[in-house]
Amino acid sequence: MATVDRTADGMTGEGWGASGWTPEPEYASDRDDILNDFYMRALVEAVTYDRITGFFASSALALYWGAIPDFVDRGGKIRVLCSPRITEKDAQGIERGYDARDDESLAAVLRAEFDALLISEQLRKPALALAALISEGLLEVRLARVARASLDDRRMFHDKVGLFADERGQRIGFRGSLNETRYGIASDGNIESFDAWTSWTGRNDSIRVQRSSERFEKLWDGKSEGVEVLALPAPFRHWLESQADGMAWREFAAEITTETEHDLVIRTAPDGRPLREQQIAGLDKWEENGKRGILAHATGSGKTVTGITAIANYNGPALVVAPSRLVARQWKEQLEDTGRRVHLCGDGETAWKTRLRNWLSQPAAERVVVALAPTAAQQSFVNQASRAQNLLLVGDEVHRLGAASYRKILEIDAAARLGLSATPERAGDSEGTAAVFEYFGGVIHRYTLRDALMAGALCDYLYHPQLVRLSPQEQEDWDEFSKKIGKLVAQSHNASGGPTASQLERIRMLTMQRARIAKKAAAKTPLAQAIVSKHYERGQRWLVYCDDKGQMDAVAAGLRSAGIDAYQYYSDMPADKAATLRHFDENGGVVVSIKCLDEGVDIPNADHALILASSRNPREFIQRRGRVLRRAEGKTVATVYDAILQPESLNDTSGMSLLQGELARAGNFARDALNSDARDPLERLVVGLGGDLEALYEYLDVGEETDD
Repeated sequence: MATVDRTADGMTGEGWGASGWTPEPEYASDRDDILNDFYMRALVEAVTYDRITGFFASSALALYWGAIPDFVDRGGKIRVLCSPRITEKDAQGIERGYDARDDESLAAVLRAEFDALLISEQLRKPALALAALISEGLLEVRLARVARASLDDRRMFHDKVGLFADERGQRIGFRGSLNETRYGIASDGNIESFDAWTSWTGRNDSIRVQRSSERFEKLWDGKSEGVEVLALPAPFRHWLESQADGMAWREFAAEITTETEHDLVIRTAPDGRPLREQQIAGLDKWEENGKRGILAHATGSGKTVTGITAIANYNGPALVVAPSRLVARQWKEQLEDTGRRVHLCGDGETAWKTRLRNWLSQPAAERVVVALAPTAAQQSFVNQASRAQNLLLVGDEVHRLGAASYRKILEIDAAARLGLSATPERAGDSEGTAAVFEYFGGVIHRYTLRDALMAGALCDYLYHPQLVRLSPQEQEDWDEFSKKIGKLVAQSHNASGGPTASQLERIRMLTMQRARIAKKAAAKTPLAQAIVSKHYERGQRWLVYCDDKGQMDAVAAGLRSAGIDAYQYYSDMPADKAATLRHFDENGGVVVSIKCLDEGVDIPNADHALILASSRNPREFIQRRGRVLRRAEGKTVATVYDAILQPESLNDTSGMSLLQGELARAGNFARDALNSDARDPLERLVVGLGGDLEALYEYLDVGEETDD
């Protein structure tokens, strides 16, 4: 590289490459076009690009693919140091293979992730191009994870650094919150910001570049204490080469760039924001299915924007059915932001009784009707709505419409139907699920919470199970209910005609009564005070999920007595719920709540959750976790604490029934957590009770996570 002459003050008087460009000192995605204003301008004249990132995805390469061929022609090379997303069981296998770089367990993990890219319409070509670049040595990827002994040191995953160098030896460095993924870089991605500095704009900036470069090399060479680094294992490299064999990756360049620009620019929401991949795919499937179907998209994936886009593109009147007042108001506000008049039905608004038919006679381009589910379920509402010509009905949290009290909504004769829910299947209610699926046309596209985490659309999280016990009286009551349930089950199985409806109802009621013992366990209240008192810091935003108002009152009182700002939030609270959430969003504190925070409430700044309500319903516990994983500016990781009830023993069905319910939730949470020690308390619990650890892993690892 050429020698760069410096003046006395450290300035070179030169800019980047032949263009002379100097980057801004700071970029933010809500103000700047990070891709075009920074990435592309740096890459078009770079010869090296070194990157430390929590996660790296081929979708990022697709964004700046147009600059890659010329970059390669200049002799360019990219080095990426990133983290694999693996379970603790996988990690244990990988640790055994660190000295043998052809470790099969890591290769299997990486191949599984890559296979997922190859079956995606949007990501297949970028993934194959990524394979070709790696095979030809133009892109080198090494994997890093914080050593188990240094688990609390998470700088590797959050101090994200990038370094460009040009042919003259000039360098640009940057550090900030963004990962090397589509959601980190694209204009429709996360809210991100970063600082940039150069080797030619002054002594301090030059020092920052030099130190960042030295840090990268130290990490790359595996010489940084507490961080373990390994190259891609040989089996995985060989498999990649077979995927890329004979592929002329340059021929993909124009095609990938064109497709990427199409996705980013042409497919936009009504407010002008580009749609994300899952929104585009979901809407396309809905169109292909005759404008019928349910999108099972994870909490925080933009379901409301997807619905509004469907409404905006629909040539006819539209009706949105919302599950609660707060959700209805959120729909109203977002629709009004697109220039539409919105008529609210319910929540004290009764004008619909005389005007609904007129409102639904005009296309959605002009006005939209938003109705609360209890209002929409009234016979007079159903009758008027059914007279609308070419009606589009959008059901938010569509699983709710399967309840007996709301099922009349499914009699509305709508020409087009779109259901939205992270968890459309109703737990324990096959009849209600079938009614919803029959009306809307079933699930046509899924985007799970795991998908969202892998794509960087949701925030990573740490999971900390907290073990508690039932009191002697609670344990006695639990055992008594278990005996009654077991006796009834045995009787129903022995009956020649099978269980009767009354027997099934009795079993269901006893099971619900037993479940309440776990949900309301007395030990959870002091646990909540202990956890929040120990870990809460002023300015943080905590959500505490309780089972009922009594538990909520006790927890809130205990927190206030400890000097912690605690607000209660529940459906019929006398105070203004919206004002409570605004204060929480602006000032932080602790919101102690029951079920009304489960669905639709948008509080992306929440960064901690404590779950006291022991739910076996996947919809409830997945939504509670998802509520705290939404992206927000400055938020890089969320933390989830979960009260796990441990039985006295596993010697009878009573103890096993309690443990299985708790492990179903805890295993789901631990599987995708950032911290590899999330399962440790569960392992200790099972071993301490004399259980089989391998059976535990099989139980926790059954199936892929879906939001159902």
